[in-house]
Amino acid sequence: MSKFLIVSDNHGDREILSDIIARWRPQVAGIFFNGDSELSAKDTVFDGVSTVIGNMDYDPDFVEARATTIDQVTFFQTHGHLYHVTVFNGWANLELLDKVALESDAQVVLFGHTHVDGALAYNGKLFINPGSTSLPKGPRSIIGGTYAILIVESDKFIVHFYNRSHVLLDNLTVEMAR
Repeated sequence: MSKFLIVSDNHGDREILSDIIARWRPQVAGIFFNGDSELSAKDTVFDGVSTVIGNMDYDPDFVEARATTIDQVTFFQTHGHLYHVTVFNGWANLELLDKVALESDAQVVLFGHTHVDGALAYNGKLFINPGSTSLPKGPRSIIGGTYAILIVESDKFIVHFYNRSHVLLDNLTVEMAR
């Protein structure tokens, strides 16, 4: 079993990002930050963290997207603005992301940008948006900010969402067969 931390859209709130990473770093095999930090790519908070650029990031040292394999799981990671993930009637537009993820043989697709948390099986892949730690949107914005932990077991993926105080939001848990 492996665990992965997925965070996005802290929009300059370095303190919450640092707190979440410090809380989970010893327990996870990988940490993914999906953009819109408004920090430097060289900020020490990102040491050992897989990062991508968001539409509110201006440091050219961030990359647009990346494929990463850890513990035999391939992740495709991006912020989402370059792949038109925002939709008005639904959770996210996954078609373009699905196509690029297919090119990298990814089983898990990570993105942000919409500030709406969620996880969904689509076309044989698991798509995860951890929401925003600082500016949540959507029907669960009252929670006040979310991030995700992905648990990878031999036969399934389990996605847990947490609030800024590290409280597990049981009703948001998503499972998908591998």
